[in-house]
Amino acid sequence: MKKKIFVMAQVYDLTKQEISEIENEVQKDLDKYSNGGIGFKINITSEKTLELIFTRQYRDGEIDWLNYNPETIYCTDAKIITGHGFDGFRVPVYWGGVPYGYPFFMPKNEFISCYKKSAVKLGASRLKFAEVNTMPDKIILALAY
Repeated sequence: MKKKIFVMAQVYDLTKQEISEIENEVQKDLDKYSNGGIGFKINITSEKTLELIFTRQYRDGEIDWLNYNPETIYCTDAKIITGHGFDGFRVPVYWGGVPYGYPFFMPKNEFISCYKKSAVKLGASRLKFAEVNTMPDKIILALAY
């Protein structure tokens, strides 16, 4: 795959680095960001598609998954994917937020739009399609070029 991907405050070139090398670099940043509470893997699903998989576990009661709207994404998950706030990094096209650091949800389509625009501004390859799925134990960002 000859693409550049945006993840955790960086753009990685899949033609210049092995998948395992990118996974290790992203994992080091995630470990600093979360004290080791988040895992990361890249799954190449076809010549033009891949998945960024983040495993994480919220504390009991932190998110009400029974009443969770599947059309939204938690701001913490958006920050895990993009690295927004990590070492002072700011995504170029920010989805907004609530003052004073309160957690919030946003529509997934709003996050995807900001992610795609930010990726291009940072030098990543232009995406044809992106989809994010959140579950109690992981986040999967599917990308198609």
